[in-house]
Amino acid sequence: MELPLNEAAANSKRRRWALYARVSTADQRNGLDAQVRALRIFCEQNNVVDYELFADENQSGTKSSRPALDRMMRAVENGEIESVVVFAFSRYARSVTRMLKGLETFKKCSTNFVSLTEKLDLNTSLGHVVFVIIPAIAQLERDLIAERVRNGLAAARARGKILGRARKRNSA
Repeated sequence: MELPLNEAAANSKRRRWALYARVSTADQRNGLDAQVRALRIFCEQNNVVDYELFADENQSGTKSSRPALDRMMRAVENGEIESVVVFAFSRYARSVTRMLKGLETFKKCSTNFVSLTEKLDLNTSLGHVVFVIIPAIAQLERDLIAERVRNGLAAARARGKILGRARKRNSA
């Protein structure tokens, strides 16, 4: 019996683990360090020595393309990654669509997905359902925050508040 291409590639190469961390702004540098530390501690506790760290700084979770994430996903698709470990689902993606697309890619490429915060086994039916629900809640949270900001800005404008930087020169 001939193995599918992705399984044959996975079996012919030594597969490593991928650790992925992300923060949205440079101000969250400490958050990135904390994620990386937690990921490395996980590897030490589970005797994982062959891993590569992929980290995105100043990258929103809503972006469809992020440099380190894109490199990691190419490695997954090439059969080079055995498991992907993230601190939390929200570090990987903030939209349900991105999460489901990632899960589909991981399954297709026989790559495990581990989230330290949620502690879910994605190989079970319940794990898959929770994997869908958590990003939906994260997306809802992000949408509610954006809505509150828009409402706050509209209320400030209605009170006559001038928003933005003061002009330094005439626009003309």
